[in-house]
Amino acid sequence: MRRASRWLLSAVMALTTLTASPASTFARDTKVEWKSVDVPAGEGQAQRARALRGMLSSAAKKADFGKAKSVVLSARVVEFTSTTRGDVHRVSCTVVGRVVGGPTARSHISFGGRPSERQALEKQVLAMVASGVVGRLAAIVRARAHD
Repeated sequence: MRRASRWLLSAVMALTTLTASPASTFARDTKVEWKSVDVPAGEGQAQRARALRGMLSSAAKKADFGKAKSVVLSARVVEFTSTTRGDVHRVSCTVVGRVVGGPTARSHISFGGRPSERQALEKQVLAMVASGVVGRLAAIVRARAHD
């Protein structure tokens, strides 16, 4: 009896997972092109720009752009600061994203951690801000499709 109930529970959970999963098929069908990713001049600009471009592309693969077949986006880092005061290292970043020919979205985060983990903290902040701006741009694209 226990085997039957476990099997039934597993089958119900599998069916629920298959039928209740969000419609993420749109994200796979949407071709996302990053027209430009601008990072202000400074120490580590090229490395930061390369990392941000990869994080934006990764976030775009996970985002739901609705029924759009292709989307052209751009992103610009407005602010990036990385400072240590005492025993806390704080990283702040603001990114403005734009749907080319459309509105903009802004994402900002400020996060603190150990000074010894500066690089990991900067990477984490960039990933979080990239995810935020891409999510908002995807919502804009979906809303524009309904208009």
